[in-house]
Amino acid sequence: MKNANDKLFNFRPAFFAAVFLCFGIVFAYLRSFFGVSVWWLAVCLPLAVAPFCFCRSRRYALKIAQALFLLFISFAIGHSAFLLNVQSYADCGVYNAQTEMIGKVVQIERFDGYARLILEEPYIGKTQEEGRLVAYMPASFCKNVRLSDKVLLLGYVETDVDCFGEYGFRAQDIRERVRYSVSQVDSCIVVGYETDVFLAMRQRMKTVTYAGMDDEAAAVTLAVLTGDTSGIDRGLLTNIRMGGIAHVFAVSGLHIGSLYAFCLLLMQKTKLKNAPAPVRFFLTAAILIFYTGVCGFSSSSLRATVICLVAYAAKALGLETDLLDSLGVAAIVILLLSPTALFEVGFQLSFAACLGLALLSRPIGKTLDSGCDIVKKVWIRLWRLENKARPNPKRKDEDMPEGVGARIRRACVSFLGASLAAQIATAPILLNAFGYLSGWALLLNCLFVPLISGLFATLLLFVAVACVLPTAFSTVILYLPSVVWSALLLLFYAVDFSTFVFTGVKISGVGSLCYYSGWQFLSDKWNISKKEKTAYALACFLTFVITVYALNV
Repeated sequence: MKNANDKLFNFRPAFFAAVFLCFGIVFAYLRSFFGVSVWWLAVCLPLAVAPFCFCRSRRYALKIAQALFLLFISFAIGHSAFLLNVQSYADCGVYNAQTEMIGKVVQIERFDGYARLILEEPYIGKTQEEGRLVAYMPASFCKNVRLSDKVLLLGYVETDVDCFGEYGFRAQDIRERVRYSVSQVDSCIVVGYETDVFLAMRQRMKTVTYAGMDDEAAAVTLAVLTGDTSGIDRGLLTNIRMGGIAHVFAVSGLHIGSLYAFCLLLMQKTKLKNAPAPVRFFLTAAILIFYTGVCGFSSSSLRATVICLVAYAAKALGLETDLLDSLGVAAIVILLLSPTALFEVGFQLSFAACLGLALLSRPIGKTLDSGCDIVKKVWIRLWRLENKARPNPKRKDEDMPEGVGARIRRACVSFLGASLAAQIATAPILLNAFGYLSGWALLLNCLFVPLISGLFATLLLFVAVACVLPTAFSTVILYLPSVVWSALLLLFYAVDFSTFVFTGVKISGVGSLCYYSGWQFLSDKWNISKKEKTAYALACFLTFVITVYALNV
């Protein structure tokens, strides 16, 4: 077994392959749209791979060479995949006229008297085009339109394949192949229905929740279960975002992890435990993949599903894996399917939070635990002084059995460490993308994340039962969830969470790099001394502060 001092860090092939895949995508983006010279590779790549070459033993020269080859291949694949993805996006028919269109409805959003419909694989005129079409119209035009309906539109259609729009790089539009925009819609008529099991299930969930709950509770239920926030009141949604917990409406590790735990419980506590291991795995995979499909195969749900299935498969095969490698596999799968997903805020927040958990939750937890020990010792000394008690030399804390209080403390420290790690990792992205950082986030996450995690599988089971039974039974089945949501939402109507929000701070790309570099030096993944870690981290944080000050003055 190799000594930890022989290398700077443990090489995780999947994770580092994903990192260099991202490097390749970013370089292709900069080269395509900002004219960055290819000669920058001569400077940046050697710096990026330098840590992998640092080794105090020559026994691993071949492994280092193999690792470098993997990284270069990953970089090249990311670079090529992005270029091909962007080029294929623009390869479509060009339209700029009033005409008829027919397509299957895959998304409906209604707001302020207007509606936004997305049609998949539409016929424009007499030609079927690949990709999606977005149509804007008065809500009254499509009040009876449902998901999976085939609709006939008459309006003015334009081809829009520009990679940049009003809000910057159109990463999500490129990933979803949104190529056509329709305005001045004169009519919208349902002409048929096209079977799609995922959309049909999503539509059924919407039907039963609105039939069995009041509109507010139903909208929140759909948002938690499917990620569709279009039905939530704008003011309520804004206040939830200001509270820093809007991520509960993005189906991700919180939701998929809860469903995965429920599946494992089924496999262990029912007759399914007698089934062969491959059968249990495929049943679990089928449930998770089906649910991910209902959620539209979003980046966050797909990432969480891949991580859970990789962990399950590794456990079944007796292989060792960790969150970093599972995260790397998930990133590779998503980015190979759609390289532009890297530039979506949802993807960045999702993976940053997971990366924070992998790198920082344990060190932060240890620090908090040490702080608790110090407070405990001080309190004991004060108590002894006040009561003139003497310590018992025969009694040692490590000899005492762990009590309920100690277990509760350990659980609280672990959860608080994970919450802090996620908050630290996502802070720069939130500031850059939304312009604010909630001061309530840590408190509300500590309240709502355990609650949503604990209730999610139960809520999904209630809605699933309501979907199977006639709609008339949904009022009875969903009564309790409706009451619970109504009670929880009272907090967001009673408190204005925008009163404690940090705004007006801009962070540059260099500043973000220094910020994350500083924190990763404080993780437990580096095989260097604490003094070296502290020195490198302080240098990074100092550079970060300087860049932020220079940018905001």
